[in-house]
Amino acid sequence: MVQNRSGNDSDTNIKAKFDIAGFFTSGWSHLVRMMSVNALFIVFNIPSILISFLLSFVFLPVMIPAFDWERFVYIQTAEGKTILSAELYFLLVVFFICFLLSGLLVCIGPFQAGFTQIYRDIRNGTSFSLFGSFKTGLKNNWKKSLGAMFIGIIVTAIILLAISFYLNLTAGVGTVIGIIFEVLLVFFILVQNYVYNMIVSTDLKLSKIYKNAILFVLIRFLPSLGLALVVIVFNFLIPFVLLMSASYVTLGLFVFLYSFLVISWIQYLLSYYSGVLIDRYVLPQDISENEEKTNEFELELKDSKEETAPEESSEDISDV
Repeated sequence: MVQNRSGNDSDTNIKAKFDIAGFFTSGWSHLVRMMSVNALFIVFNIPSILISFLLSFVFLPVMIPAFDWERFVYIQTAEGKTILSAELYFLLVVFFICFLLSGLLVCIGPFQAGFTQIYRDIRNGTSFSLFGSFKTGLKNNWKKSLGAMFIGIIVTAIILLAISFYLNLTAGVGTVIGIIFEVLLVFFILVQNYVYNMIVSTDLKLSKIYKNAILFVLIRFLPSLGLALVVIVFNFLIPFVLLMSASYVTLGLFVFLYSFLVISWIQYLLSYYSGVLIDRYVLPQDISENEEKTNEFELELKDSKEETAPEESSEDISDV
């Protein structure tokens, strides 16, 4: 991971701390913008919803027996027969799409770079316009964010395939390996969120960005574990309970929460925390490297002037 070469990062550590009060204060003061970002995230990710819909038809039929979800999507008829409920299965598909989308496992990368720029501006407390920040993040980072988008889709498909395969094995070791891949999927959500924040905050190459994001998760394991629990609760448990309750009240509550509030707040939480890590570990190195390059450039300029000085004087003599 990129660190400060000076070896004295005490000032940086003091400044770069997660302030939970600052997180809620900044988010609440921009509540309307946060709700707008949440709604725009859904609208701009309609292609991602379609991709997630296709993935649900590939993986859900295989994963349902492994997770024993038949009791949620099968109902008893008056004759005593057990049949598949199309409505419940559709709600399960909606849950699957919500999980992939809200975790940035499947999303439109350039658009997400724009949303991440908005989160960054909210955290920094700078004056900004919603669409101005979105345009800046999209325009300046669309290439690397496209790479992050494809990496996210490919890695997610591989992990889902591994989960489906190992959990359906009759051997106990298959269940253990399947659970390990489930944990990896949750931590990959953290990695993807860290990646998009480093894309808009640094000039690092995408390979180094992923390396740093993985190291963030490993080095700051306990905070990452806490964030993973938050992701599980708000991106998995709550939408699953609301959707599979299959009542008009819970469905309406799900539509409101995940169309206007939950997705943006969870992404902002991960953006706020990853911003602290970037300020602490990455940006000091970027500053020192820029200073070194500037000093080298000035030195080269000075040397070149010294070398050309005699030539200029000789030209003056000849002119005289």
